Amino acid sequence: MKIFISKHWKLILSVLFGVTVFLFWDVLYPCYLSYQEQFQLFIFNGSYFTERIIVPGGLSDYIAEFLTQFYYIAWIGACILAIILVLIQRMSWIIAKLEGAADEYYMVSFIPALLIWGYMGDENVLLSFIVACLVALIACWGYMKVKDQKKYHLVYLLLMTPSLYWLFGPVVLIFLCFAVINIMIDAKSKLTGIGCSLCVVVYTLGWILFVSTFMQYPMFRIFGGINYYRFPAVIPDMQIVVMAVFLIIPFIVRLLPHQEKRVVQRACISIVIIAICGFAGVRLGYDTLKYELIDYDYLVRYEQWDKIIEKAEKDQPSTPMGVASVNLALAEKGVLGDRMFEFFQNGAEGLLPPFVRDFTTPLCTSEAFYRLGMINTAQRFMFEAQEAIPNFRKSGRCTKRLAETNLINGQYGVAAKYLRTLQKSLFYRGWADKMMTYLDNEKIINADPVYGLLRQYRYTKDFLYSDTEMDQMLGLLFAHNMKNKMAFEYLLGCELLNRDLQKFMQFYPLGKYLDYDHIPRSYQEALIYTWTQSHPNFNGMPWSIAPEVANDVVDFARAYMSNPNDPALAQGHFGQTYWCYYLLKKNK
Repeated sequence: MKIFISKHWKLILSVLFGVTVFLFWDVLYPCYLSYQEQFQLFIFNGSYFTERIIVPGGLSDYIAEFLTQFYYIAWIGACILAIILVLIQRMSWIIAKLEGAADEYYMVSFIPALLIWGYMGDENVLLSFIVACLVALIACWGYMKVKDQKKYHLVYLLLMTPSLYWLFGPVVLIFLCFAVINIMIDAKSKLTGIGCSLCVVVYTLGWILFVSTFMQYPMFRIFGGINYYRFPAVIPDMQIVVMAVFLIIPFIVRLLPHQEKRVVQRACISIVIIAICGFAGVRLGYDTLKYELIDYDYLVRYEQWDKIIEKAEKDQPSTPMGVASVNLALAEKGVLGDRMFEFFQNGAEGLLPPFVRDFTTPLCTSEAFYRLGMINTAQRFMFEAQEAIPNFRKSGRCTKRLAETNLINGQYGVAAKYLRTLQKSLFYRGWADKMMTYLDNEKIINADPVYGLLRQYRYTKDFLYSDTEMDQMLGLLFAHNMKNKMAFEYLLGCELLNRDLQKFMQFYPLGKYLDYDHIPRSYQEALIYTWTQSHPNFNGMPWSIAPEVANDVVDFARAYMSNPNDPALAQGHFGQTYWCYYLLKKNK
């Protein structure tokens, strides 16, 4: 065993690195994989390939989108990323070894892969950049293989620089600088090295500038990458840092001294240092608040209601999107009225956040509108989210939902357009084929347990919709179908969050049309509070208030009258009551 480890220790470390990367994505951050997959839709046809390949870096973009579609299944996506990062690490070492690096510095070859890993914490970094960097390393390796063959050396440079730029984008600069440095090192004289280097640089940059005359892109994108980052107008500084590190690592390792003594000790120390720095770098690269929102969106997408509630119990959400996700999960589990105030609430926008012009937050809100039966509003939010994707891609998730809303509304021509697009994809094809049988088939749609029910819930009469009067919209929705329990709970929840107890009391009696086996806890708290404002005791109350709720309001009132500023009132059990929200959290 010891002989095997001593002989293959480098390979073992690479395999362990790959396993760590896999577990990171598959166990800790499957939400990242879903996030990337949902903002693109890879289509299997010639025109899609043509759209990608006609711009510099197009092949990198095409390959990346082909791979990203497999993120739909989290463990496959985690495997893909693990393989890519291990290949980057191994290629970094192979190049460093060809440059003359000693084995005890093997761990230095992990730095480019770790840096990429941390950089990917920016959710807008696209896989096309990582793929392009890997190809740049392969091109550098190819250069090392042919540089001593004068017959092929010049041909390789002349062919590789333009083709690498057109197919994979500005990562050609990594290859260009790598070649120039090697030319300078290997030149017989300094003057020869400078002359050859200038010829290569002028040839490459001249070719890029020539190409730019046919491209309607600003120069910073020509040299910074057209499809490396989701926001077209942004070239992150970290991208430049990553490219620089990819270039200099082989030469740094080459310069490190090699000593026969204490090789094992130095290797072990480097393993510890790189592991600690890598962990810290990756940890810093993944912003906790940002990924909390991405995770909530992921859980909502896959209807993981129990996990959403468990997540909120461990760490209270603090953003409108997080709060809306928790409230949606509570409603789907049928406990919104009972447990609503156990969690942080930020007003009525915590139920249905107002429209925001971006491509992320409308997704969660659209899900809530869709499940309520407000189909047109759900469609509008989802459409706007898709159109707001910065790099102008289409979304598989959004396209699927748009097909559903049009099917429910009976807009079969529009639904067919979306379904035909999905039929050209891999993971949405089966669903789209099934939905094609729903077109113009009222009977099968009405019999569907989801679409048929939503058809019954949706508005059927025209009226002036108002985002600023959401309680009225919810009231109209419930009045249309008084079996829509979620609409009723969102309506009462909206009035409670607005602290409008008068309207709450007006709408509360409508609950008789639903199959409640008890009065939800938050409703009891609002009812008993309203009663105590005009009655000296609980005698004659027309509602079945639980004894513990009655006792709690007495204890809360006594503590509140004694010291309304007592911080204990907003903590513990009292902090999870409607009275606390109504009286103490007005300015929070």
